[in-house]
Amino acid sequence: MCGITGIYGVEDKTLLKKMTDSITYRGPDDCGTYLDKTVSLGMRRLAIIDLKTGNQPIWDAKGEKLIFYNGEIYNYEELKKDLLKKGHKFYTETDTEVILHMYEQYGIQGLSQLDGMFAFALYDIKAKELVLARDRAGIKPLYYTFLGKKLIFGSEIKCILQDEDFPRELDKEALTSYLTYGTVMGDKTLFEGVKKLLPGQILKYDGENTNFKKLDIAWKAPVEDYSAKSLEKLFDTVVKDQMISHVPLGAFLSGGLDSSSIVGMMAKHSDDELDTFTVGFGQDSDEIYYAKVVAEHFGTKHHELIVSPDEVPKTIQKLVWHFDDLTWDSAAIPVYLVSKLARKYVTVALSGEGADELFGGYERFKPFSSAIPLVPKTVRWDIYRKFITMFDPATRKRICGSDGTYAEKILEKYEKAPGNSLENVMQFEYNEFLPNQLLNKADKAPMAASIEARVPYLDNNIIEFAKHVPLQEKVHGLEGKYILRKAVSNLVPKITKKRMKKGFGAKPIFWFRNKEMKEFTGNMLDKPHIEKSGLNYSGWKEIMANIERPKKAYQLWAMLLLEIWYRQFIEGEK
Repeated sequence: MCGITGIYGVEDKTLLKKMTDSITYRGPDDCGTYLDKTVSLGMRRLAIIDLKTGNQPIWDAKGEKLIFYNGEIYNYEELKKDLLKKGHKFYTETDTEVILHMYEQYGIQGLSQLDGMFAFALYDIKAKELVLARDRAGIKPLYYTFLGKKLIFGSEIKCILQDEDFPRELDKEALTSYLTYGTVMGDKTLFEGVKKLLPGQILKYDGENTNFKKLDIAWKAPVEDYSAKSLEKLFDTVVKDQMISHVPLGAFLSGGLDSSSIVGMMAKHSDDELDTFTVGFGQDSDEIYYAKVVAEHFGTKHHELIVSPDEVPKTIQKLVWHFDDLTWDSAAIPVYLVSKLARKYVTVALSGEGADELFGGYERFKPFSSAIPLVPKTVRWDIYRKFITMFDPATRKRICGSDGTYAEKILEKYEKAPGNSLENVMQFEYNEFLPNQLLNKADKAPMAASIEARVPYLDNNIIEFAKHVPLQEKVHGLEGKYILRKAVSNLVPKITKKRMKKGFGAKPIFWFRNKEMKEFTGNMLDKPHIEKSGLNYSGWKEIMANIERPKKAYQLWAMLLLEIWYRQFIEGEK
């Protein structure tokens, strides 16, 4: 696990050092670089596998190709055995070296055999060709931009911002997506000109030609049938595989079905007492009680953290800086704080993202259930749209001066797609919300605390299994994650089985009742500065007057984060 960054087109040791230094927290254990007349490549390493010989870059046998890599490949030992039979020789025990050899043996499509999370930069010195790639689910981030023929990339956007030639401008189309969904969908970011490499996307660049390819995944889940029993066995294997680590490992525990089932499987395969971590804000909606019940059930060494609302203003300023690819998700605060707690005990923590997207767990999927007959398709989508949107089109236009068609078109593509609407809306969540919001949070919040977060539900085997499960086994009547609940019914405590999804308690409606938070918000959203930014937040006082309405609280939260982001990244405030 680490952060990678680099430039194609120049040899610039000074700039590369600034880029790697900007993400030191992603990899406090080591820094690696490679420079020649064509490229400047670097990384920061958080050592997880092969602590002694795993420093990067990793080279091929001829010294013609090298790789900088962020992530974990869980089937690397299996792939390595096959490569050894084909005559490949290895000089490390890392999963990183396996990626390089897979590329040598099978080319780009060899990457489709990788089961794990990754973002990497592979450079062919002889061909002067740079290859950037991202895993199929988008678990690991990778951003890039072009300045003329110069390509700049990094695990975080702040790497790119170290280049003084890059103009810091707000992308108004991307802003409409943020104001609509609370995150920027598609390949855009809030920075004009900075794009995200899409999940499963590969970029090749040789200084003249830019080619994009999609990973051609030909993966079949190793199961006899697609039943709850098969899912239980598969999930057991996946969690065991993702426990591979040469450093201490634990789990984030919210007390819900997804994290509880992961902890149950981990406890089954752990020889030592398992560390689990949860956080709350002293509210009735906190998961503290339920997490404790699960921890006692599995006999874990459980750690709790209660956070005061007074800490929120200071914490969000730090988090916005880490989330340069801004998302409104207020759960980032507890994830960040619980990651700081976890870092005192472990370096790796397993987390439950992905289960709802794959198995239909969200309440907002219910309007698409076949258990609600005779409801027109347009009505179902209208109900769903109200669930997921922050601001209406008129308000978005008033705030940023754009009509928001970019945001609308993203959802319309799935709404107008042929086939079953439930399947289409789940694809929208998997392709857009999952990588751009949830996995963005799951990467950046733990990495800010130098923690590697792993997401077993997004293992290739689980993803492929879910593709074959009938929809009625996912959303059964009005019950979501039906097959998953059956699969772990004998594993988790009874209190966990039927609980609605909550996650770590993080509700802005409570925080805005705090005196310090109100004062901080008023100071940030002051009229003179808002006018200077070119945005129009004139309605924020009306929102504050109706703050007891949850949606209004989230709207104010989104506006506050955006203002902090603008000051930090566009205006350069410290």
